[in-house]
Amino acid sequence: MHSKSSKVPFLAWLLLAGIGLTLFFTGEYRDLPIPLGWMGTVLFVAAVWFSVDRLYKFPANDAEARVAPGEWQAWIGVAFVGVVIVTSLLHADVFRAHVPIRHNPEAGQVGEKIGTLFVAWLVLVHVLKQRWAGKVLADERDLQIDRIAGEWGRWATVSCVIGIALVLGFSDIERLREFSYPFIAQMLMFTVLWGLWFDQLVAALLYWRDRRAAA
Repeated sequence: MHSKSSKVPFLAWLLLAGIGLTLFFTGEYRDLPIPLGWMGTVLFVAAVWFSVDRLYKFPANDAEARVAPGEWQAWIGVAFVGVVIVTSLLHADVFRAHVPIRHNPEAGQVGEKIGTLFVAWLVLVHVLKQRWAGKVLADERDLQIDRIAGEWGRWATVSCVIGIALVLGFSDIERLREFSYPFIAQMLMFTVLWGLWFDQLVAALLYWRDRRAAA
Protein backbone atom coordinates (compact mmCIF):
# COMPACT_ATOMS: atom_id res chain seq x y z
CA MET A 1 0.00 0.00 0.00
CA HIS A 2 2.84 2.35 0.90
CA SER A 3 4.68 1.48 -2.34
CA LYS A 4 1.60 2.23 -4.43
CA SER A 5 0.90 5.53 -2.70
CA SER A 6 4.54 6.61 -2.99
CA LYS A 7 4.37 6.26 -6.77
CA VAL A 8 1.52 8.76 -7.09
CA PRO A 9 3.63 11.90 -6.31
CA PHE A 10 6.41 10.60 -8.57
CA LEU A 11 3.99 10.08 -11.47
CA ALA A 12 2.51 13.51 -10.80
CA TRP A 13 6.00 15.01 -10.99
CA LEU A 14 6.69 13.26 -14.30
CA LEU A 15 3.35 14.45 -15.70
CA LEU A 16 3.98 18.02 -14.52
CA ALA A 17 7.51 18.03 -15.93
CA GLY A 18 6.26 16.62 -19.25
CA ILE A 19 3.52 19.25 -19.56
CA GLY A 20 6.00 21.95 -18.61
CA LEU A 21 8.52 20.87 -21.24
CA THR A 22 5.80 20.63 -23.90
CA LEU A 23 4.64 24.18 -23.20
CA PHE A 24 8.27 25.30 -22.86
CA PHE A 25 9.00 24.25 -26.42
CA THR A 26 5.63 25.42 -27.77
CA GLY A 27 6.06 29.11 -26.92
CA GLU A 28 3.35 31.41 -28.23
CA TYR A 29 0.53 29.35 -29.69
CA ARG A 30 -0.09 30.73 -33.18
CA ASP A 31 -2.35 33.80 -32.99
CA LEU A 32 -3.39 33.38 -29.37
CA PRO A 33 -1.63 35.83 -27.04
CA ILE A 34 -1.00 33.12 -24.47
CA PRO A 35 2.57 32.94 -23.10
CA LEU A 36 2.73 29.14 -23.14
CA GLY A 37 6.53 29.21 -23.18
CA TRP A 38 6.58 31.18 -19.92
CA MET A 39 3.92 28.92 -18.42
CA GLY A 40 5.98 25.89 -19.44
CA THR A 41 9.04 27.33 -17.72
CA VAL A 42 7.08 27.85 -14.51
CA LEU A 43 5.64 24.33 -14.61
CA PHE A 44 9.01 22.76 -15.35
CA VAL A 45 10.74 24.62 -12.53
CA ALA A 46 7.85 23.73 -10.21
CA ALA A 47 8.35 20.08 -11.13
CA VAL A 48 12.06 20.35 -10.34
CA TRP A 49 11.33 21.93 -6.96
CA PHE A 50 8.76 19.21 -6.27
CA SER A 51 11.46 16.62 -6.95
CA VAL A 52 13.80 18.52 -4.62
CA ASP A 53 11.21 18.34 -1.85
CA ARG A 54 10.69 14.62 -2.47
CA LEU A 55 14.44 14.00 -2.36
CA TYR A 56 14.64 15.63 1.05
CA LYS A 57 11.74 13.63 2.46
CA PHE A 58 12.00 10.30 0.68
CA PRO A 59 14.12 7.75 2.58
CA ALA A 60 17.00 6.04 0.83
CA ASN A 61 16.34 2.50 -0.41
CA ASP A 62 18.20 -0.40 -1.99
CA ALA A 63 17.09 0.48 -5.52
CA GLU A 64 18.61 3.94 -5.19
CA ALA A 65 21.80 2.57 -3.65
CA ARG A 66 22.35 0.27 -6.63
CA VAL A 67 22.74 3.31 -8.89
CA ALA A 68 26.04 5.14 -8.32
CA PRO A 69 25.91 8.88 -7.61
CA GLY A 70 27.92 9.46 -10.78
CA GLU A 71 25.26 7.69 -12.84
CA TRP A 72 22.47 9.76 -11.27
CA GLN A 73 24.35 12.95 -12.12
CA ALA A 74 25.13 11.76 -15.64
CA TRP A 75 21.50 10.93 -16.52
CA ILE A 76 20.33 14.23 -15.04
CA GLY A 77 22.97 16.01 -17.12
CA VAL A 78 21.82 14.20 -20.25
CA ALA A 79 18.25 15.37 -19.65
CA PHE A 80 18.97 19.01 -18.82
CA VAL A 81 21.70 19.63 -21.41
CA GLY A 82 19.54 17.86 -24.00
CA VAL A 83 16.68 20.25 -23.27
CA VAL A 84 19.04 23.24 -23.54
CA ILE A 85 20.31 21.98 -26.91
CA VAL A 86 16.80 21.47 -28.27
CA THR A 87 15.81 24.92 -27.03
CA SER A 88 18.84 26.49 -28.73
CA LEU A 89 18.11 24.75 -32.03
CA LEU A 90 14.41 25.57 -32.03
CA HIS A 91 15.13 29.26 -31.44
CA ALA A 92 18.29 29.58 -33.54
CA ASP A 93 16.56 31.90 -36.02
CA VAL A 94 16.12 34.68 -33.45
CA PHE A 95 19.91 35.12 -33.42
CA ARG A 96 20.11 35.77 -37.17
CA ALA A 97 19.27 39.43 -36.71
CA HIS A 98 22.33 41.66 -37.22
CA VAL A 99 21.94 43.39 -33.87
CA PRO A 100 23.61 42.82 -30.50
CA ILE A 101 21.81 40.32 -28.30
CA ARG A 102 21.11 42.99 -25.68
CA HIS A 103 19.04 44.82 -28.32
CA ASN A 104 17.20 41.68 -29.42
CA PRO A 105 14.23 40.98 -27.08
CA GLU A 106 13.53 37.55 -28.59
CA ALA A 107 17.13 36.45 -28.07
CA GLY A 108 16.93 37.73 -24.50
CA GLN A 109 13.85 35.60 -23.85
CA VAL A 110 15.64 32.50 -25.15
CA GLY A 111 18.58 33.30 -22.88
CA GLU A 112 16.25 33.56 -19.89
CA LYS A 113 14.79 30.14 -20.66
CA ILE A 114 18.22 28.56 -20.93
CA GLY A 115 19.36 30.30 -17.76
CA THR A 116 16.30 28.99 -15.91
CA LEU A 117 17.13 25.44 -16.98
CA PHE A 118 20.71 25.72 -15.77
CA VAL A 119 19.57 27.09 -12.41
CA ALA A 120 17.10 24.23 -11.99
CA TRP A 121 19.84 21.74 -12.91
CA LEU A 122 22.31 23.21 -10.41
CA VAL A 123 19.70 23.18 -7.64
CA LEU A 124 18.84 19.53 -8.28
CA VAL A 125 22.52 18.49 -8.37
CA HIS A 126 23.17 20.39 -5.12
CA VAL A 127 20.27 18.64 -3.39
CA LEU A 128 21.50 15.25 -4.56
CA LYS A 129 24.97 15.97 -3.17
CA GLN A 130 23.40 16.92 0.15
CA ARG A 131 21.48 13.64 0.11
CA TRP A 132 24.71 11.72 -0.52
CA ALA A 133 26.64 13.51 2.24
CA GLY A 134 28.96 11.09 3.99
CA LYS A 135 29.07 8.65 1.06
CA VAL A 136 31.98 8.02 -1.29
CA LEU A 137 31.00 9.89 -4.45
CA ALA A 138 33.93 8.82 -6.62
CA ASP A 139 36.34 5.89 -6.71
CA GLU A 140 38.74 4.51 -9.33
CA ARG A 141 35.87 3.29 -11.51
CA ASP A 142 34.25 6.72 -11.46
CA LEU A 143 37.52 8.38 -12.40
CA GLN A 144 37.98 5.93 -15.27
CA ILE A 145 34.46 6.54 -16.56
CA ASP A 146 34.96 10.29 -16.22
CA ARG A 147 38.19 10.06 -18.24
CA ILE A 148 36.63 8.02 -21.04
CA ALA A 149 33.51 10.18 -21.18
CA GLY A 150 35.67 13.32 -21.20
CA GLU A 151 37.59 12.03 -24.22
CA TRP A 152 34.36 11.34 -26.11
CA GLY A 153 33.07 14.76 -25.13
CA ARG A 154 36.21 16.47 -26.40
CA TRP A 155 36.03 14.65 -29.73
CA ALA A 156 32.36 15.61 -30.05
CA THR A 157 33.31 19.26 -29.45
CA VAL A 158 36.16 19.06 -31.95
CA SER A 159 33.87 17.57 -34.59
CA CYS A 160 31.42 20.46 -34.12
CA VAL A 161 34.20 23.04 -34.38
CA ILE A 162 35.47 21.42 -37.59
CA GLY A 163 31.93 21.38 -39.00
CA ILE A 164 31.43 25.09 -38.27
CA ALA A 165 34.86 25.89 -39.74
CA LEU A 166 33.97 24.03 -42.94
CA VAL A 167 30.61 25.80 -43.24
CA LEU A 168 32.17 29.23 -42.73
CA GLY A 169 35.22 28.48 -44.87
CA PHE A 170 33.42 27.07 -47.91
CA SER A 171 30.24 29.15 -47.98
CA ASP A 172 29.86 31.83 -50.63
CA ILE A 173 29.76 35.50 -49.71
CA GLU A 174 25.98 35.82 -49.98
CA ARG A 175 25.44 32.99 -47.53
CA LEU A 176 28.08 34.32 -45.16
CA ARG A 177 26.17 37.59 -44.97
CA GLU A 178 23.23 35.66 -43.51
CA PHE A 179 25.35 34.64 -40.52
CA SER A 180 25.21 37.43 -37.95
CA TYR A 181 27.80 37.62 -35.17
CA PRO A 182 25.20 36.61 -32.54
CA PHE A 183 24.33 33.58 -34.69
CA ILE A 184 27.99 32.57 -34.95
CA ALA A 185 28.33 33.04 -31.19
CA GLN A 186 25.32 30.76 -30.74
CA MET A 187 26.94 28.12 -32.95
CA LEU A 188 30.09 28.26 -30.83
CA MET A 189 28.03 27.84 -27.67
CA PHE A 190 26.33 24.85 -29.32
CA THR A 191 29.72 23.16 -29.71
CA VAL A 192 30.28 23.44 -25.96
CA LEU A 193 26.79 22.12 -25.18
CA TRP A 194 27.16 19.25 -27.66
CA GLY A 195 30.45 18.17 -26.12
CA LEU A 196 29.00 18.38 -22.60
CA TRP A 197 25.90 16.40 -23.60
CA PHE A 198 28.00 13.72 -25.28
CA ASP A 199 30.23 13.55 -22.19
CA GLN A 200 27.22 13.02 -19.92
CA LEU A 201 25.62 10.49 -22.26
CA VAL A 202 28.75 8.33 -22.56
CA ALA A 203 29.24 8.42 -18.78
CA ALA A 204 25.61 7.41 -18.17
CA LEU A 205 25.85 4.52 -20.65
CA LEU A 206 29.13 3.28 -19.14
CA TYR A 207 27.61 3.29 -15.65
CA TRP A 208 24.52 1.52 -16.96
CA ARG A 209 26.64 -1.13 -18.70
CA ASP A 210 28.64 -1.83 -15.55
CA ARG A 211 25.47 -2.05 -13.47
CA ARG A 212 23.91 -4.49 -15.92
CA ALA A 213 27.08 -6.61 -15.97
CA ALA A 214 27.15 -6.77 -12.16
CA ALA A 215 23.46 -7.69 -11.85
